Amino acid sequence: MARIEVRITINEQTKIKNKANELGLSVSAYMRKTALNHRIIIKTDNEMIRQIRFIGININQIAHQLNMYSDGLIIADAFKQMKEYKEMLQLIIDNIRKK
Repeated sequence: MARIEVRITINEQTKIKNKANELGLSVSAYMRKTALNHRIIIKTDNEMIRQIRFIGININQIAHQLNMYSDGLIIADAFKQMKEYKEMLQLIIDNIRKK
């Protein structure tokens, strides 16, 4: 393997180490992936996965209720719930992007 030396500030070094750590990568792997424009897949935590599964289960329950009943009130309530779940998913996505 070859080595490349790069001069950076202490602040830049800290940021690079933190980003690599957040993604579950070594600094070397992080630098290679970013320098070579490789797609970086973030490492998610178990709590986030649990929340996303919970939302998916609730959406399936709403869809099941919609299929069972054709009452307009139930449909309106279901759309309200689905909007709330969409907002929750957006918050999760925004949180992932901040990392």
